[in-house]
Amino acid sequence: MANLFRFLPLLYLLLQAGFAQNNSIVSIPYALTYLLPSRFNGDISFTFINGTHTSDPSVNSLLESATYTPFISYDEEFLSLLGSNPTVELIDEREANFAAEAGVWIRERSEVWYTTWINDGPTRVEILNLADRSIRNLSSSMPLENPNGGYYHQGLVYFTCLRDDSRGWPGGVVSVDPETGHVERILNSYFGLKFDSIDDVTWVTQPGTNHSFMFITILPNPEGTEKGENDTLPQGLWRWDPQAKLLLPAISRTELPVANGVRVSRDQKTLWVTDFGGAERSRAWGLPAEVGAPAIYKYSLDEDMWPTNKRIFGVSRMQAADGIRVDDQGRVWTAEGEGVMVRAADGRVIGAFNAQYFTRDPTSTAIVQFALAGDTLVILGQNKLWTVKLAETVSSRSI
Repeated sequence: MANLFRFLPLLYLLLQAGFAQNNSIVSIPYALTYLLPSRFNGDISFTFINGTHTSDPSVNSLLESATYTPFISYDEEFLSLLGSNPTVELIDEREANFAAEAGVWIRERSEVWYTTWINDGPTRVEILNLADRSIRNLSSSMPLENPNGGYYHQGLVYFTCLRDDSRGWPGGVVSVDPETGHVERILNSYFGLKFDSIDDVTWVTQPGTNHSFMFITILPNPEGTEKGENDTLPQGLWRWDPQAKLLLPAISRTELPVANGVRVSRDQKTLWVTDFGGAERSRAWGLPAEVGAPAIYKYSLDEDMWPTNKRIFGVSRMQAADGIRVDDQGRVWTAEGEGVMVRAADGRVIGAFNAQYFTRDPTSTAIVQFALAGDTLVILGQNKLWTVKLAETVSSRSI
């Protein structure tokens, strides 16, 4: 390893030769993620590419060359995933943000449902038709009240809805039939306590049965804390059992103070949850600076489908992981400040879909959600909506 830096100039030239053949991909040796020249500086407010400066000009030049490229690779597995000529298509671009949350792929309809950005006011659902690239608004039996996170399960799309007292919206979960647009309310309180910010939702199915359980993440409400509200449900991870009609906490806020994204593995044995805490983010939620971590957590699901055996799987360098997906090969995809990050099953970051390419301002309007649709990645870039055609099918089912 000591010889790595001696040969970096040559390595850089070789990498530049590969870059010239396909200027959409920059490959960075994985060793540079953990071993840099002894004099270097890193800034957590920026990406690894932009926030790292070393005493070696060739390393600096390599990092700089990746600033605005769409794909940053750290591993051969990511290059294989992209293929020799990954196709990027800008589906729509607007002045205002419009493609932000949910990212629900309905395979049989070849559609991706997404929601607009809550920071810009009440949200709505838009639908991308992957076959003809058209976009339409959802037509439903009743208006959805601030739809946010989404998941497709057994023929229905489930949306979390964010509380808005100014409009009399309590927050909760609703289902939408994509065939008819019929809306059903599923949850909106716990013994009269309101849900502040139900962020994400997933369904898990008990192996060997047809019993499914819904998990929802609930964020803290800093505005409610400031106003002295006392009618709110404690944040964390909660579980709804539709068989028993039972809503219970699954993971408390002492363990996951800013529970955000949630998804289950393909074999229904592992639950993944992202935490939007840590020094850079906690103050935004009205929490002490060091509460939580910008981390991805992995839980085992026991025979009764309760999360156990927590362990940390990964941590974000910039901002925190938000949306999360687990593909057919067990890779974990997350939306973070640096873009859509892809980790192998062992936790190694193998590549990134660079936020500086796919969104206009990754610091203030970062990518927070996306969709895996067969062999296509759909990136919700806030004011831009993208598709990336991959070299393999990463998801054979709606996740």
